[in-house]
Amino acid sequence: LSIFYVRHKIVKPINMLSQAAGQYGQKNSGKSHHEFSTIQIHTGDELEILLSSMVQMEKDIDNYIENLTQTKAQLSSARKQADNMHELAHMDALTGIRNRLAYDKEIIQLDSEMQNGSYSFGIAMVDLNFLKFINDTYGHECGNSAIILLSKLICDVFAHSPVFRIGGDEFVVILKNNDYNKIEILEQKFNQQLEQFKADTSLQPWEKISAAFGYALFDEDTDHCADDVFKRADQNMYERKKAMKAIRKS
Repeated sequence: LSIFYVRHKIVKPINMLSQAAGQYGQKNSGKSHHEFSTIQIHTGDELEILLSSMVQMEKDIDNYIENLTQTKAQLSSARKQADNMHELAHMDALTGIRNRLAYDKEIIQLDSEMQNGSYSFGIAMVDLNFLKFINDTYGHECGNSAIILLSKLICDVFAHSPVFRIGGDEFVVILKNNDYNKIEILEQKFNQQLEQFKADTSLQPWEKISAAFGYALFDEDTDHCADDVFKRADQNMYERKKAMKAIRKS
């Protein structure tokens, strides 16, 4: 009888608690646990009190896991929203390409790369012609259409480089990779596409976009920062703009 009592009242409950503890440790820590709450011990002694404590501990841990899971989901959602806001802050609302803020950050990055000896880049400036005339004659919606068309053309021609809209009618391309190596071919391709727009009789007047293009490649002997390259590209673009104006007048 003593042996039966010990086995039934002590050994069996202890084995149940030990088995539950083992299963608890093997289960995925990110899921709720019910190992102790499913045990029935009615010994009326310290073992029953211990089980009650373990059940309460299990509930507390489950609540903690649930709160932790909810917090993790909230943090993930907040991170996605922050990423979206960051992306929107660097995106031009009209064209969907990068904006002036993104360009300024890119220039800082270029200056940093120059400090590390990386000089293989150039900057191209593109300025849309006749935007004021289009806006005044056909309306701002048509002017916006012209801006979008030019943006798409630039992105298509310079597919390997980041493109930025830095003003109402001004775009910048940071020439890199294949675009850097083949800039003369791409400049010709860009101007040829503009000529095709001009000759296309199916297009509306504001769709026959005209733009001035100029670029400059980093020169280690004369350029001290990326902005020096930008200034030369901007000057070359305005020289092209004056030449185009002179052709129209002749």
